[in-house]
Amino acid sequence: MKKLLSGTLGVVLGTALAGLPGTVFAEGRPSLVNTRIGTPFGANGHSSTVDGRIFVGNIREDQATTTTTWIARVFRPEAVTYDAAGKPSFAQAFSAGKTVAVRNGENALAFCFTHPAQPYALSSGVAVYQPFIFDSMMFNGDNVFRRRTTDIRVSQPFTTSAEIASFTTGPLETLRTVTGATIRGIEPTMTSDGRLLIWQGAPANTGGIDHMMYAYNPTPCAATGWSTPRPLSMMFNDPNAGVKRYPLAWKRLKAATGEDFGDTTSGALVRGAYAWVDHEGRNLLYIAVTYTDGARREAVSLVGADTNWTAYHIDGAINTDRMDIAHLFYSGPMWNFEQERLPSQSFPPGQSNAAHYLPVTKTHDVLALFGSNTADYNEVDLGELMDPFHLLFLPMNELVTRAGAYDLTRTPDLSGRFFTGTLVGGASISPGNALTRSSPDSLWQPHGKGKALVVPGGSALTVNLADPSGTVPGVGALVRGLSVEFAVRPDADIQQGCTTGNPYRYLMHKAGGLDIIYEASNQVQFSLVVNGQRVRLGGGPVLPVGQWSHLAYTWDGTTGVFHEYLNGVPTNRTLPVAPGTARLGTGTLSIGAGANLDTQRCPVNGEGSFRGAIDEVRIFTHARSNRSICMTAHGANCREEAIQHTPSAGQFVMSAQAPACNGTSALNSAACLSAMHRACAQRGASDALANSTNTWNTILQLVSNRPPISLAGVPVTSTATDLTVACAPIQHESVAVTFEELARIHAGCTDERGVTSTHCTAAAHRFCNSQGWTTGQVFEVTSRPWVGCFNSGLRTDVEKSVLGPVSNLGDYTAPGSRLEVSQWCRTQGYGAGVVQELPSATKAHVHCFQPAVTAPWRYLP
Repeated sequence: MKKLLSGTLGVVLGTALAGLPGTVFAEGRPSLVNTRIGTPFGANGHSSTVDGRIFVGNIREDQATTTTTWIARVFRPEAVTYDAAGKPSFAQAFSAGKTVAVRNGENALAFCFTHPAQPYALSSGVAVYQPFIFDSMMFNGDNVFRRRTTDIRVSQPFTTSAEIASFTTGPLETLRTVTGATIRGIEPTMTSDGRLLIWQGAPANTGGIDHMMYAYNPTPCAATGWSTPRPLSMMFNDPNAGVKRYPLAWKRLKAATGEDFGDTTSGALVRGAYAWVDHEGRNLLYIAVTYTDGARREAVSLVGADTNWTAYHIDGAINTDRMDIAHLFYSGPMWNFEQERLPSQSFPPGQSNAAHYLPVTKTHDVLALFGSNTADYNEVDLGELMDPFHLLFLPMNELVTRAGAYDLTRTPDLSGRFFTGTLVGGASISPGNALTRSSPDSLWQPHGKGKALVVPGGSALTVNLADPSGTVPGVGALVRGLSVEFAVRPDADIQQGCTTGNPYRYLMHKAGGLDIIYEASNQVQFSLVVNGQRVRLGGGPVLPVGQWSHLAYTWDGTTGVFHEYLNGVPTNRTLPVAPGTARLGTGTLSIGAGANLDTQRCPVNGEGSFRGAIDEVRIFTHARSNRSICMTAHGANCREEAIQHTPSAGQFVMSAQAPACNGTSALNSAACLSAMHRACAQRGASDALANSTNTWNTILQLVSNRPPISLAGVPVTSTATDLTVACAPIQHESVAVTFEELARIHAGCTDERGVTSTHCTAAAHRFCNSQGWTTGQVFEVTSRPWVGCFNSGLRTDVEKSVLGPVSNLGDYTAPGSRLEVSQWCRTQGYGAGVVQELPSATKAHVHCFQPAVTAPWRYLP
């Protein structure tokens, strides 16, 4: 189930499940973001086709004859198996393959398909792939890019026996710019549309390397007509409209510290190597730090729209150790093997991924990445990086500077606020991921992620919470909700010899804001300053020493309710109630100690320093739900409990679901689409279940691999303070698509900037029609759009003047028009409605439906 919700269902589900024996939740899937898995695919430079089924890699080079041997192998997802814990095995997933010898000095390569929606043709039972291959002549240092035709034929395609039947290449053509110049560099990668080329090169385009460069061509896969090469960080100021269609180009790129990368050819540019750009040009994967051999072969990093255009040194499996092995080439199949993907979206159309799927990690939008030099498979979760309520997110891994070097004295803040953490005393970042694994090593035991903060006592990580404007929620500005999450592993001997006094220790401390204390009893106590008064929750459950636990605390200022979670499950202790407002305030937040860095092994008088490891510290400016906490508690098997935990009332506020959904004027925003769906999926699902006459089918929808019921929300009425939302019918299909797919259906729906437009509404409608549903609506955008398909009872063309005065102006996306459409449907005996198409200049094609539930929610707390 994709983690799209910030809430859960409530005790109604638990009661219903108890009354229905034999109810089984959909099979759980572990998180693999901290697990590197070996594969039989090994090569030097490599690339994979847009459908993810053909891998071509360089396996041999002869310097004397400038001959390179390429091997083509079939990736067979049908042959992926899973052990009892859900971990995949790729032992039989790659075919033996066939080789071809090519001349003139080839190493890395990129596929380019002129028709990416049809990457192959079937001929007499053989799948025929005929892409171009782009590569660089690099043996003699010229580093000139070329292209050649390729013919790869697969026998018994899309089966466990699929194999390369033949592999041939055609003549070379040199790539040239609009001025006739050659394009020089190494390690090319391309978007699936064949128009954006990215590589390792130099601003002068003289054959030098160590910088991320790009060029654009309006003609896919062409040999000529490429734009003059520019540094990657200059995409945002490129005047070419074609370049601007890629999300990578929408904003200025920043380093992990918040410093801008350069906007000229002589500025502080993105240094990197071995790049892979995702299919839609949203993000670029690259290697950021030099290895022991002096080449950039460490710190696999990501930058783009899903990292808030900030360089993200990935904390997790793909960077297992700081300097373990050289990391070179990675590529991914994007969403092609996703379990939830509809068969009609698959290659080949009609084939289901239900039993053989990637990625395994079942949270947000997860990249599945195969390495060739490393012969491994890794998963990277993008969704955790873009939470709009993040106040602080410390992954506790090494910081990579703008110049492309490790800084072992700091860790980045991934919240987008750049509250960079600084190590003080003897604190350190673990050099490898072994520390954050569970003991015993299990995917289903709580553990940290990637690297971790190690505090041996008398040391800490400090964060300066600066807010000169007094407007940062939770720092200078007051909030009505707060959540704190982290993973912790106390040293096994943390209490050894501590037999007198009250040797409590700080896990976290912000004077005047909050403190989290590790008690002598191995319990943890959370305290928050609410309305200027410190509210203490008292000691929680006893934590095991020498093992990882995930702790989370939420506070809903509207109701005053606190919740405490251990390993993603509520502790159900009786806690204080304190409605009001809170903020941490400016100044130093200390993690692992208090402000005084007490070095005593046994702090007799308390206020001591923690001894152990701390990881994944996250602070949010709202009360998170149990479901959201469970999804980020790595290794915790908590889903069944989480889905039954009742959210607090303060969560059912539009701006508590998406901050920008704060009034009627925002109804045409992506924020309100998201807020309405999240309210429907939480409270709407619970209310619908309580009133449903079809309880069994409702429960099946709730506990399946699909997201819960009533994901799409439609506005019905709005006042200055409240929004009445109609939640889509219980019976529906919730599907992740891509803008690439939607744009093929309706050309105007190209990216999230137009997600509320009539173009995207029409695309969603037509997509859902193709799946057998009458009505479609985009209800959320993460790194891609999500469409809810359902059936409406009335579908008719309506004159815009009949709908109302706002609709009569012709803008059906206007907040007033959306409300008028629902009101018109109510006059027809339905609960709400949406416009799906525009059949003429004066008419709208309206769909009216009966909601699962209709309820008012406030815009603001």
